[in-house]
Amino acid sequence: MRVKIEQNENGEYYFLIPDELQENLSWNEGDHMEWIDNGDGSLTLKKLSQLEALKIKAFEEPDVKAEYGQLKDDSEFDL
Repeated sequence: MRVKIEQNENGEYYFLIPDELQENLSWNEGDHMEWIDNGDGSLTLKKLSQLEALKIKAFEEPDVKAEYGQLKDDSEFDL
C-alpha cells in the first residue's frame, strides 16, 4: 500500500492510515510501531508486541538502562 507523506506546520512528517486498514490490522492510536528498512528504498511498518514495547519503554528510563548495561551473561539476579 502506498500512502502520501505530509508535513505539518512544525515541519514534522506524518501520514494517515485509513480506518478500514487500521481495523483489519488491529492497530490503535498509541500502539508502538517499528519501522523496518527493506533495503530497497521501501519501509515496512510493524506493530510491536506488548513485550517489545515494554522493553523499549524500559530502556528510556536511565536507571533501567544503566542496570541492564551492568548485567553479564553469567550474572545472577532474583526475579
